[in-house]
Amino acid sequence: MNGCNYAGEFHIELEKRGNATVISKKYFNGLVKVSPTIHLDKEKISTYFILGLGGGYVEGEKYRNSVYLKEDARAIVTTQAATKVYKCLKGYKTEQETDIKLEKGSVLEYIMDSVILYRDAEYKQKNNIYLTSSSTLIYSDAITSGWSPEGDKFQYSNLQLSTKIYVDNRLVLLDNLLINPKEYDVTGLGYFEGYENFGTLIVIDYRISKEVIDLLRIKLKELELPISYGISLLEENGFVLRVLSNLTQNIECAISTCHNYIRKMLVNSGDLVIRKY
Repeated sequence: MNGCNYAGEFHIELEKRGNATVISKKYFNGLVKVSPTIHLDKEKISTYFILGLGGGYVEGEKYRNSVYLKEDARAIVTTQAATKVYKCLKGYKTEQETDIKLEKGSVLEYIMDSVILYRDAEYKQKNNIYLTSSSTLIYSDAITSGWSPEGDKFQYSNLQLSTKIYVDNRLVLLDNLLINPKEYDVTGLGYFEGYENFGTLIVIDYRISKEVIDLLRIKLKELELPISYGISLLEENGFVLRVLSNLTQNIECAISTCHNYIRKMLVNSGDLVIRKY
Protein backbone atom coordinates (compact mmCIF):
# COMPACT_ATOMS: atom_id res chain seq x y z
CA MET A 1 0.00 0.00 0.00
CA ASN A 2 1.11 3.53 -0.75
CA GLY A 3 0.13 5.92 2.00
CA CYS A 4 1.15 8.94 -0.06
CA ASN A 5 -2.17 8.93 -1.94
CA TYR A 6 -4.43 8.94 1.13
CA ALA A 7 -4.93 11.29 4.04
CA GLY A 8 -5.77 8.19 6.04
CA GLU A 9 -6.00 4.47 5.35
CA PHE A 10 -6.09 1.13 7.10
CA HIS A 11 -6.07 -2.54 6.22
CA ILE A 12 -6.91 -5.38 8.61
CA GLU A 13 -7.01 -9.12 8.07
CA LEU A 14 -8.96 -11.22 10.55
CA GLU A 15 -8.83 -14.96 11.06
CA LYS A 16 -10.40 -17.51 13.36
CA ARG A 17 -8.12 -19.07 15.94
CA GLY A 18 -9.83 -21.55 18.19
CA ASN A 19 -13.14 -19.96 19.18
CA ALA A 20 -11.99 -16.39 18.63
CA THR A 21 -11.43 -14.03 15.72
CA VAL A 22 -8.14 -12.13 15.89
CA ILE A 23 -6.16 -9.70 13.77
CA SER A 24 -3.57 -11.58 11.75
CA LYS A 25 -2.36 -8.55 9.82
CA LYS A 26 -2.91 -4.81 10.15
CA TYR A 27 -1.70 -1.60 8.58
CA PHE A 28 -2.76 2.00 9.09
CA ASN A 29 -1.38 5.34 8.02
CA GLY A 30 -2.22 9.01 8.32
CA LEU A 31 -5.38 10.29 9.99
CA VAL A 32 -6.98 6.94 10.77
CA LYS A 33 -6.30 4.02 13.08
CA VAL A 34 -8.12 0.87 14.14
CA SER A 35 -8.68 -0.07 17.77
CA PRO A 36 -7.34 -3.29 19.27
CA THR A 37 -9.81 -6.16 19.55
CA ILE A 38 -12.68 -5.26 21.88
CA HIS A 39 -15.41 -7.57 23.20
CA LEU A 40 -18.66 -5.71 23.89
CA ASP A 41 -21.06 -8.47 24.82
CA LYS A 42 -21.40 -11.93 26.36
CA GLU A 43 -20.78 -13.53 22.97
CA LYS A 44 -17.36 -11.89 22.85
CA ILE A 45 -17.64 -11.06 19.17
CA SER A 46 -14.42 -9.37 18.08
CA THR A 47 -15.17 -5.69 17.51
CA TYR A 48 -13.01 -2.99 15.94
CA PHE A 49 -13.51 0.78 15.99
CA ILE A 50 -12.31 2.96 13.13
CA LEU A 51 -10.65 5.92 14.84
CA GLY A 52 -10.47 9.24 12.98
CA LEU A 53 -7.55 11.35 14.20
CA GLY A 54 -8.65 14.58 12.53
CA GLY A 55 -11.67 16.81 13.10
CA GLY A 56 -13.29 15.76 9.84
CA TYR A 57 -12.68 15.41 6.12
CA VAL A 58 -11.55 18.50 4.23
CA GLU A 59 -11.47 19.29 0.54
CA GLY A 60 -9.47 16.95 -1.66
CA GLU A 61 -8.71 14.39 1.04
CA LYS A 62 -9.00 10.70 0.22
CA TYR A 63 -9.46 7.88 2.70
CA ARG A 64 -9.32 4.12 2.23
CA ASN A 65 -10.62 1.30 4.43
CA SER A 66 -9.83 -2.35 3.75
CA VAL A 67 -11.23 -5.31 5.71
CA TYR A 68 -10.53 -8.97 4.95
CA LEU A 69 -12.15 -11.83 6.88
CA LYS A 70 -10.70 -15.28 6.38
CA GLU A 71 -12.67 -18.52 6.55
CA ASP A 72 -15.22 -18.73 9.41
CA ALA A 73 -14.07 -15.48 11.03
CA ARG A 74 -16.69 -13.25 12.61
CA ALA A 75 -16.33 -9.57 13.48
CA ILE A 76 -18.00 -6.21 13.95
CA VAL A 77 -16.35 -3.14 12.43
CA THR A 78 -17.79 0.28 13.27
CA THR A 79 -16.87 3.94 13.30
CA GLN A 80 -16.11 5.76 16.53
CA ALA A 81 -18.46 8.66 15.69
CA ALA A 82 -20.07 10.51 12.80
CA THR A 83 -17.80 11.64 9.96
CA LYS A 84 -17.94 15.35 9.11
CA VAL A 85 -17.27 16.52 5.57
CA TYR A 86 -16.50 20.22 5.23
CA LYS A 87 -16.79 22.71 2.36
CA CYS A 88 -15.10 22.12 -1.00
CA LEU A 89 -14.68 25.43 -2.79
CA LYS A 90 -11.90 24.63 -5.27
CA GLY A 91 -13.55 21.80 -7.19
CA TYR A 92 -11.86 18.91 -5.37
CA LYS A 93 -14.08 16.20 -3.91
CA THR A 94 -13.57 14.50 -0.59
CA GLU A 95 -13.48 10.74 -1.21
CA GLN A 96 -13.69 7.53 0.78
CA GLU A 97 -13.07 4.04 -0.57
CA THR A 98 -13.96 0.84 1.25
CA ASP A 99 -12.88 -2.65 0.17
CA ILE A 100 -14.32 -5.69 1.96
CA LYS A 101 -13.53 -9.33 1.27
CA LEU A 102 -15.24 -12.21 3.08
CA GLU A 103 -14.14 -15.81 2.68
CA LYS A 104 -16.50 -18.74 3.10
CA GLY A 105 -18.41 -19.02 6.35
CA SER A 106 -17.31 -15.58 7.57
CA VAL A 107 -19.69 -13.04 9.11
CA LEU A 108 -19.14 -9.28 9.11
CA GLU A 109 -21.30 -6.54 10.61
CA TYR A 110 -19.99 -3.26 9.16
CA ILE A 111 -21.77 -0.38 10.89
CA MET A 112 -21.03 3.20 9.87
CA ASP A 113 -22.21 6.26 11.77
CA SER A 114 -23.66 9.10 9.72
CA VAL A 115 -21.58 11.07 7.27
CA ILE A 116 -22.53 14.71 7.91
CA LEU A 117 -22.25 16.90 4.82
CA TYR A 118 -21.84 20.59 5.59
CA ARG A 119 -22.43 23.55 3.30
CA ASP A 120 -20.63 23.29 -0.08
CA ALA A 121 -19.33 19.79 0.67
CA GLU A 122 -18.59 17.44 -2.23
CA TYR A 123 -18.37 13.81 -1.23
CA LYS A 124 -17.84 10.53 -3.07
CA GLN A 125 -18.07 7.15 -1.34
CA LYS A 126 -17.14 3.96 -3.14
CA ASN A 127 -17.64 0.45 -1.75
CA ASN A 128 -16.37 -2.76 -3.36
CA ILE A 129 -17.44 -5.89 -1.50
CA TYR A 130 -16.60 -9.50 -2.34
CA LEU A 131 -18.26 -12.49 -0.66
CA THR A 132 -18.75 -16.18 -1.15
CA SER A 133 -22.19 -17.80 -1.21
CA SER A 134 -21.69 -18.93 2.42
CA SER A 135 -20.59 -15.51 3.74
CA THR A 136 -22.85 -13.13 5.65
CA LEU A 137 -22.68 -9.35 5.39
CA ILE A 138 -24.72 -6.83 7.38
CA TYR A 139 -23.77 -3.31 6.25
CA SER A 140 -25.25 0.04 7.24
CA ASP A 141 -24.48 3.70 6.64
CA ALA A 142 -26.28 7.05 6.63
CA ILE A 143 -26.06 10.57 5.22
CA THR A 144 -27.06 13.66 7.20
CA SER A 145 -27.39 17.21 5.91
CA GLY A 146 -25.24 19.40 8.13
CA TRP A 147 -26.27 22.58 9.87
CA SER A 148 -26.10 25.88 7.97
CA PRO A 149 -26.34 29.44 9.37
CA GLU A 150 -29.46 30.13 7.30
CA GLY A 151 -31.18 26.95 8.41
CA ASP A 152 -31.70 25.84 4.80
CA LYS A 153 -31.75 22.18 3.82
CA PHE A 154 -29.37 20.48 1.40
CA GLN A 155 -26.57 23.03 1.46
CA TYR A 156 -23.98 20.50 0.30
CA SER A 157 -22.93 20.67 -3.35
CA ASN A 158 -23.06 17.04 -4.45
CA LEU A 159 -22.96 13.48 -3.23
CA GLN A 160 -22.17 10.17 -4.91
CA LEU A 161 -22.55 6.77 -3.23
CA SER A 162 -21.38 3.79 -5.26
CA THR A 163 -21.64 0.21 -4.00
CA LYS A 164 -20.75 -2.95 -5.88
CA ILE A 165 -21.25 -6.33 -4.25
CA TYR A 166 -20.04 -9.61 -5.73
CA VAL A 167 -20.95 -13.11 -4.60
CA ASP A 168 -18.59 -15.79 -5.94
CA ASN A 169 -17.23 -13.13 -8.31
CA ARG A 170 -20.70 -12.47 -9.75
CA LEU A 171 -22.19 -8.98 -9.44
CA VAL A 172 -25.38 -9.09 -7.33
CA LEU A 173 -25.76 -5.41 -6.45
CA LEU A 174 -24.81 -2.24 -8.29
CA ASP A 175 -26.06 0.84 -6.48
CA ASN A 176 -24.99 4.26 -7.74
CA LEU A 177 -26.72 7.20 -6.08
CA LEU A 178 -26.08 10.76 -7.30
CA ILE A 179 -27.48 13.81 -5.50
CA ASN A 180 -26.80 17.35 -6.73
CA PRO A 181 -28.84 19.81 -4.63
CA LYS A 182 -27.17 22.81 -6.29
CA GLU A 183 -28.35 21.67 -9.73
CA TYR A 184 -31.91 20.47 -9.12
CA ASP A 185 -34.59 20.37 -6.44
CA VAL A 186 -34.17 17.19 -4.43
CA THR A 187 -36.95 17.91 -1.94
CA GLY A 188 -39.90 16.80 -4.07
CA LEU A 189 -41.62 13.64 -5.26
CA GLY A 190 -39.25 10.95 -6.45
CA TYR A 191 -36.35 12.33 -4.43
CA PHE A 192 -36.47 13.07 -0.69
CA GLU A 193 -40.18 13.93 -0.58
CA GLY A 194 -39.90 16.39 2.29
CA TYR A 195 -37.17 14.57 4.21
CA GLU A 196 -33.48 15.50 4.35
CA ASN A 197 -31.56 12.53 5.79
CA PHE A 198 -31.34 8.88 4.81
CA GLY A 199 -29.80 5.60 5.86
CA THR A 200 -29.13 2.28 4.17
CA LEU A 201 -29.02 -1.30 5.40
CA ILE A 202 -27.69 -4.03 3.11
CA VAL A 203 -27.83 -7.69 4.07
CA ILE A 204 -26.26 -10.41 1.92
CA ASP A 205 -26.98 -14.00 2.94
CA TYR A 206 -28.37 -16.98 1.03
CA ARG A 207 -31.14 -17.44 3.64
CA ILE A 208 -32.84 -14.12 2.92
CA SER A 209 -36.28 -14.66 1.34
CA LYS A 210 -39.52 -12.84 0.53
CA GLU A 211 -40.94 -14.07 3.84
CA VAL A 212 -38.09 -12.35 5.71
CA ILE A 213 -38.78 -9.10 3.84
CA ASP A 214 -42.49 -9.30 4.71
CA LEU A 215 -41.64 -9.70 8.41
CA LEU A 216 -39.28 -6.72 8.30
CA ARG A 217 -42.01 -4.56 6.76
CA ILE A 218 -44.30 -5.50 9.65
CA LYS A 219 -41.62 -4.60 12.21
CA LEU A 220 -40.97 -1.24 10.54
CA LYS A 221 -44.68 -0.44 10.48
CA GLU A 222 -45.00 -1.29 14.17
CA LEU A 223 -42.40 1.35 15.05
CA GLU A 224 -44.84 4.11 14.03
CA LEU A 225 -41.99 6.49 13.25
CA PRO A 226 -42.18 9.56 10.96
CA ILE A 227 -40.14 7.87 8.26
CA SER A 228 -40.47 6.75 4.68
CA TYR A 229 -38.73 3.58 3.57
CA GLY A 230 -38.31 1.06 0.80
CA ILE A 231 -37.05 -2.48 1.12
CA SER A 232 -36.14 -4.53 -1.92
CA LEU A 233 -35.26 -8.18 -2.26
CA LEU A 234 -32.30 -8.73 -4.55
CA GLU A 235 -32.61 -11.32 -7.29
CA GLU A 236 -30.77 -13.59 -4.88
CA ASN A 237 -28.74 -13.52 -1.70
CA GLY A 238 -30.12 -10.50 0.14
CA PHE A 239 -31.96 -7.18 0.35
CA VAL A 240 -31.48 -3.41 0.52
CA LEU A 241 -33.39 -1.14 2.93
CA ARG A 242 -33.33 2.65 2.55
CA VAL A 243 -34.93 4.90 5.15
CA LEU A 244 -35.77 8.62 4.86
CA SER A 245 -36.38 10.88 7.85
CA ASN A 246 -35.66 14.36 9.19
CA LEU A 247 -34.21 12.89 12.39
CA THR A 248 -31.10 10.70 12.29
CA GLN A 249 -32.33 8.98 15.46
CA ASN A 250 -35.42 7.69 13.64
CA ILE A 251 -33.27 6.29 10.84
CA GLU A 252 -30.99 4.60 13.36
CA CYS A 253 -33.98 3.09 15.18
CA ALA A 254 -35.47 1.65 11.98
CA ILE A 255 -32.17 0.21 10.76
CA SER A 256 -31.26 -1.14 14.21
CA THR A 257 -34.63 -2.89 14.49
CA CYS A 258 -34.08 -4.70 11.19
CA HIS A 259 -30.41 -5.36 11.95
CA ASN A 260 -31.20 -6.99 15.28
CA TYR A 261 -33.93 -9.16 13.79
CA ILE A 262 -31.59 -10.33 11.02
CA ARG A 263 -28.65 -11.08 13.35
CA LYS A 264 -30.92 -13.14 15.59
CA MET A 265 -32.32 -15.06 12.63
CA LEU A 266 -29.04 -15.66 10.79
CA VAL A 267 -26.43 -16.05 13.52
CA ASN A 268 -28.57 -16.60 16.65
CA SER A 269 -27.27 -13.43 18.35
CA GLY A 270 -29.06 -11.01 20.68
CA ASP A 271 -29.59 -7.30 20.14
CA LEU A 272 -26.44 -5.37 19.36
CA VAL A 273 -25.69 -2.43 21.66
CA ILE A 274 -22.67 -0.28 20.83
CA ARG A 275 -22.30 2.61 23.25
CA LYS A 276 -20.39 5.59 21.86
CA TYR A 277 -19.60 8.67 23.85
